[in-house]
Amino acid sequence: MSMIKAIFFARFHPEKGPRVLHQVPEGAIVPGHDISDEQSTLFDFSSVSPLIIPGQEFCDRLITVCTNHYRIIGFPVCVEHSRYFRNQFIFNFCLVLEDDAEFSGYVTIVRKLATLFRNLEEQSMFLSKEENDELWEAVTSNDTAIDDSISEDTKVSQKSPHFVLGGKIYALREMIFEDLNNYCECMIPIDDSNTINLKIFPTRPPPPPIYAWHVPLSTVQLAHLANSSDLTLSRIIPHIDGIASVAQIAQLADTDLHLTRKAIAHLLYYNCVILLDIFQYAAIYAPTADFGVFVDDSAAQDEALRYVCVGQYRRLTDSEIGGGATSGERWAWRSNESGLDRARLVELYAGLQQGLTLKSWCLRNTAMLLGLDVRRFITFGVIKGFLYRVHKYVVLDGSASIENARPKDITSKVVNWRDLKRRGSDSSDTADLSLGRYLDGMHCFDEICTELQLSEKKVLEKLKMKHKSNIVIIHR
Repeated sequence: MSMIKAIFFARFHPEKGPRVLHQVPEGAIVPGHDISDEQSTLFDFSSVSPLIIPGQEFCDRLITVCTNHYRIIGFPVCVEHSRYFRNQFIFNFCLVLEDDAEFSGYVTIVRKLATLFRNLEEQSMFLSKEENDELWEAVTSNDTAIDDSISEDTKVSQKSPHFVLGGKIYALREMIFEDLNNYCECMIPIDDSNTINLKIFPTRPPPPPIYAWHVPLSTVQLAHLANSSDLTLSRIIPHIDGIASVAQIAQLADTDLHLTRKAIAHLLYYNCVILLDIFQYAAIYAPTADFGVFVDDSAAQDEALRYVCVGQYRRLTDSEIGGGATSGERWAWRSNESGLDRARLVELYAGLQQGLTLKSWCLRNTAMLLGLDVRRFITFGVIKGFLYRVHKYVVLDGSASIENARPKDITSKVVNWRDLKRRGSDSSDTADLSLGRYLDGMHCFDEICTELQLSEKKVLEKLKMKHKSNIVIIHR
């Protein structure tokens, strides 16, 4: 979370207008102890004071103001009662952040502070009873220069209005400022029956779109969510294994595909799963620019060895224990192939390249793959970011493209397809139109095969039979 740059308490005086009574850090909003140093303030308060303390009709609403590369978040409050001058007590507790910082997590904080101090003021005049003429005179003196002829005690009074007040409200500002910045939460007792409880919850970006051909892989133990009140979520969790695609999970769990995608998006939002591509030996994988980082990171290589090696949890032999007396049997996980080391692992990853299918790569390195799970080998590289999947797309070449077809022809095809569909026809025109929408180079073969429920070989056969030499396969 972004750090809070300042917290201040502003009040409206019936004669003096909007003023800052408390500020943390000192001098962040208006000049403090050294009132001659106006360069230390984050912004010019007088330029935004009509927005910080607005008219009564604009109170009790969230306000955000950006000025001088800072964002001010406040919730002005107007308490009406006959005990106040003009029957009004208007105040605002504000937070100051950088203008480009994510501020949605602080909106609740500001609203809660406004509600709390409104209640305290209505019940016990918590805010107004600590104000006095001496405080307002000290605050007002910050707007003017100090006369050198006055006494030192008066100078201190003018420069330090917070100490004149006695410190209860200022101390609360200071504790909130420190605790939220250091711990993102605070619990501060005010009196026997009131406590300030605040917590900044991190905001998460919305999850990316979930498609039927994505493969979810859990990053946490999902078993405790199996009895969730969300029926779709409880039914799909047993089938999230890093192998089945979203479409396959929906089929295995007998759930609606749309609801399955929403449930997986919910898990993705809370970082409970990550999304992978469908694993297949006809796919092409290649190293990214981050592969050099993996080569230099021995800890990451050891982690990869533990993840990709085929092994079992078994009793260790005396040689594996290392000799010496032991008090009993020792059990541990061991790889079935002890010859796989860091150098061989890096060599295998480096052998993946553009234009080389995973099947061909396996045939080239058959002797080195003993004791290695190829699927986990690829998955580890994709998760860590030093491998990427080279997807395959298909486009129509030249004038044969559906993009260049006349609108009249496309309309007639759609009408004919709709009629054929109603009659349950399975003619070649229907297949032509259903395949044609994938021939713009924007749909990978994972998507095509998943939606048509056909293998890649079958899809290519249909495309070649219908469009002959007019199709072009591209990899990217």
